[in-house]
Amino acid sequence: MRIKYEVSAGGLLLRRRDATFDALLIGRGAPPRIWTLPKGHVEARESNEQAALREVREETGCWGEIVTRLNEISYWFYVGRAKHRKSVTFYLMRYLSGDPSNHDHEVDDARWFDLSQARKTLKYVNEKRLIDMALDYLAANPAAFGEEPAVAAQKTS
Repeated sequence: MRIKYEVSAGGLLLRRRDATFDALLIGRGAPPRIWTLPKGHVEARESNEQAALREVREETGCWGEIVTRLNEISYWFYVGRAKHRKSVTFYLMRYLSGDPSNHDHEVDDARWFDLSQARKTLKYVNEKRLIDMALDYLAANPAAFGEEPAVAAQKTS
């Protein structure tokens, strides 16, 4: 069996709202949508960081800056008879500007969710865990998103 290896990068884009944060998710498919984090292939001569920033901008219509690397998620899937192994490096990002209504044609919707709702809305368990990692990082680095201290980790099941 043929195996194809793919490398992608993406981001958990957060914006501060009062003493908490909102996360920007992308939705695909007719309602009910499948909600995920923005991500895409790393192109030739592009670093993982550059790819993550580009993909977030393209798929959400918003600009961000990388705060820290969160984690790499790897998984297997099939397309026809070809087996694929995909590795995606995700970064925690701070929102800078933009409007989710300006997302590209690859997604059907891009929307802000408060962190608790984002965790419940995400389709994949490994992406839900990225929110936990981001909360842990923010609790340990309260100045990471500016002067207002981040709320202590708000993990939900």
